[in-house]
Amino acid sequence: MDFIVFDLEWNVAGKVNKVDKATQDAIPFEIIEIGAVKLDAELRQTSKFSVFIRPRVYPVLSGQVASVTRRLQQSLKYGLTFPDAARGFLEWCGPDYLFCTWSENDTSALKMNLKYYGLADQLRVRCLDVQYLFDELIEQADMQRSIEYAVDFLRLPKSQPFHQAVNDAWYTGRILAEISAIMHKERPDLHLADRYAFDPNINRSSQLFLNDHVSVEEALTHLQSLPLHCPACESALTQTREWQLEGSKAQAGFTCPEHGRIIGKSRFRVKDSAKVQAFVTIRLDRDREA
Repeated sequence: MDFIVFDLEWNVAGKVNKVDKATQDAIPFEIIEIGAVKLDAELRQTSKFSVFIRPRVYPVLSGQVASVTRRLQQSLKYGLTFPDAARGFLEWCGPDYLFCTWSENDTSALKMNLKYYGLADQLRVRCLDVQYLFDELIEQADMQRSIEYAVDFLRLPKSQPFHQAVNDAWYTGRILAEISAIMHKERPDLHLADRYAFDPNINRSSQLFLNDHVSVEEALTHLQSLPLHCPACESALTQTREWQLEGSKAQAGFTCPEHGRIIGKSRFRVKDSAKVQAFVTIRLDRDREA
């Protein structure tokens, strides 16, 4: 089995692309670049893939996207259509592979674009979230980090610019290989793909917001009383651990009869009116042994 580490760049509606709400809901992110590296079972690179895509839905480059990717508007006139680029990418992946990305956003965006263009409704492949592995196994800070942050943390060499899809895929592959090497020394019985690969077609998380509470404690009491449901199947969750407050964050544990352990996380913020807001995420545990 090969490891396909891929990265996407995409454009958004912004203020200049006049698109109706239904289209924006169907494809909020339109892919304009696919970059990938193929790693063998020993996580050694065997080939790479890179393609630019001419956007059809959002043809005008968003200012925010331009500032991150350093792309120019003129560059969007060149490249393949998304259907041709996607077919070429999936053919290059080969017959037996696992997707690896820096966060779940890339797999979600790929699936969304494939569906919009009528190519596929699902990704029939398991996926690894390398950002999650970095936090869970290496830094353990419960923070979403950038690829460059992880490269610096692991003291890997920086020989290519960031925010170009094929380069970010290459860096992500290097991070994955380094995590694997560290785990091989410290936990030789741990197999990353077997334990942490997930099905990208399952809705893995849901969010809710609590507003206008007079204190964090009141918001937490309200949260404790709410009936919560599994993001994947909507089954009622059984609480296994009450919400525990640590500073401006809280965490709780639940279980779903079909999807196992569920983790609840909440972040609290005081508004200008001195009222408290709670941003709550209910997420399937990505540890398959859970």
